[in-house]
Amino acid sequence: MKFVSDFPIILASQSPRRQELLGMLGIDFTIVPSTKDEPNPQQFQTALGFVLACAAQKAREVATVHADAIVIGSDTIVALDDEILLKPKSKDQARSYLQKLSGQTHHVITAVTVLQKNSELSFHETVKVTFFELPEAWIEAYINTADPYDKAGAYGIQTLSGLFVKEITGDYNAVVGLPIALLTQKLVSAGFVSLAGSGVRC
Repeated sequence: MKFVSDFPIILASQSPRRQELLGMLGIDFTIVPSTKDEPNPQQFQTALGFVLACAAQKAREVATVHADAIVIGSDTIVALDDEILLKPKSKDQARSYLQKLSGQTHHVITAVTVLQKNSELSFHETVKVTFFELPEAWIEAYINTADPYDKAGAYGIQTLSGLFVKEITGDYNAVVGLPIALLTQKLVSAGFVSLAGSGVRC
């Protein structure tokens, strides 16, 4: 099963996880990561507002120099109650995040913005994730690896820290970093991509 497009497609992210998920469509795309710093989360009233703004900023930045392309921007955050847990900047912060998440239910929100000339689509998936109670020894062993430091909330469900996860409700791939099933539905509905061999061109 392979999808095709009449437009160049750009993923505005250097995340290998998002690249792998978009690659599931079998469609050609290029990587042009955004270079701007994320906005300050304290400027937003909700975690959803923040992550939607981050995804839109990535897509819009890249689209300014690739006007004819379909540009896909995405961002993922972890939200525990009213606190946004971004990528940890230190071992102490990673430890603090995991201690807070231990035995608790939190939300992972992934937002996506798709731009093509004057067309803009924005959507998101929110997934409920519950952790087991984490022994301190597990936390210490994990934060001494390189794994937590490029991941929101200091963990990745698709890596060894997936062992921390007791239950999820929602789209697993959205927790990984890109809700590829919903994205595909949106791209097809907008006429940006079509199934190869279907006789329907974008």
